[in-house]
Amino acid sequence: MQAKKGIVNQRYKTLLVRETAAVQKAHLKKEFELAEASRVAEAACALTAQAIESFEKTKGKRRLKPAELLLEENGHKIVLPFLNEKALLQLKKGTSYRAVKRELEICQFEQLKNANPEATMEDLWYLVNQSELTLKRGGNDFLPEKRLDSEKVQVFGRKSIQGEIPQEALEPACRSLVEDWGLRPAQAEAMTASAARIYTWCCPLISELQPGQMVWLAHGTKKSRRTDPGLFQPVVLTLLSPQDKELPLATTEDVKRLKTIQLERITTEAWKQDAVLTTLDMEWILQVSPTMLRSLLEAYFEQFGIILPTAGTVLDMGRTLTHKKIVVELSLSGLSTQEISRRIYHTPEAVDNYLRLFERVLLLKYYGVPMSALPRVTGYGRSLLEEHLALVEKHFPTEDSLEEYLGQRGIKLEKSSSGK
Repeated sequence: MQAKKGIVNQRYKTLLVRETAAVQKAHLKKEFELAEASRVAEAACALTAQAIESFEKTKGKRRLKPAELLLEENGHKIVLPFLNEKALLQLKKGTSYRAVKRELEICQFEQLKNANPEATMEDLWYLVNQSELTLKRGGNDFLPEKRLDSEKVQVFGRKSIQGEIPQEALEPACRSLVEDWGLRPAQAEAMTASAARIYTWCCPLISELQPGQMVWLAHGTKKSRRTDPGLFQPVVLTLLSPQDKELPLATTEDVKRLKTIQLERITTEAWKQDAVLTTLDMEWILQVSPTMLRSLLEAYFEQFGIILPTAGTVLDMGRTLTHKKIVVELSLSGLSTQEISRRIYHTPEAVDNYLRLFERVLLLKYYGVPMSALPRVTGYGRSLLEEHLALVEKHFPTEDSLEEYLGQRGIKLEKSSSGK
């Protein structure tokens, strides 16, 4: 049977722009006000990358591309790709994600074998895909004893620095843009300098990272609906720490514990670099299923009362956890705005906005406004309003309890002619 190809799975579509060239083009289009499908931007990015690679090859320098994990084996540094050009091309052609991940696994294994000829596929799984190991069934006591102290997490985020690559190294790219693409010399120089700045921002020198780390292109926390989806920013993530390697991996419980530790670390590291990871990012990096990821996030919240910062909880991208509902629950349990903001990685202003909406729903419920009118009155969607109404029913089952709470909040209620 012939495998079906040509249809890109929409769930993995965002991975297609997780490459340096796509980020370069997005920044060039914004900076130089270029067309959406600018061939000049494309050429500037490709020519600049070629010029940098040629220049640094003579200097004996090597860079890591986004989604490449740096490890050390037998005293040699090795690079394991979690995404590469071949994988991206296969995804664009509609190859199944399972087939793509298997190809990447083969590529990773080849790199490991180059450093350690005695390595087996199981050795690779111990490093990057522990769920593939033969494991005994474990229990559900997999959470760490203490949560990660985010204040102690040190990150050395990527900085966008102009001039890291000398202008003479970019001369071949400038010349081609002038001679082949008709740009003025000053335009070509400015464009290649900008493209080089983004390139070195996304692709650090190997010497800049520690074994166990990778750069991932993530959504910035300032992202809005008007932001170009290609304006990702590189963040340094520690996927495998020296302490991780010492953890036992005999049961499914052990693997969940490791994944939880990795999950809290990489989400916190991204957050401290002003970025957040999507559900798909976390699944792809940690090699876990959507079901397992959701169970880890929910168990972590239930144990520690902390919502880890993800695109779903910070940017409302997806529905990893319904953080607006959790804000209300935490407030009703007696926590202050400041305490809630620390627990959910949101600003106090955002927390207050959520609580103000809940109070509006409470008032509208008190005065008997029908559900059909609430979206128009509040400007919010029906599903979110239904969440809030469910909370009202849960916490204020009677009119007296509702009235008492609103009074405590300093809201003066007026009776209408109908009794309210």
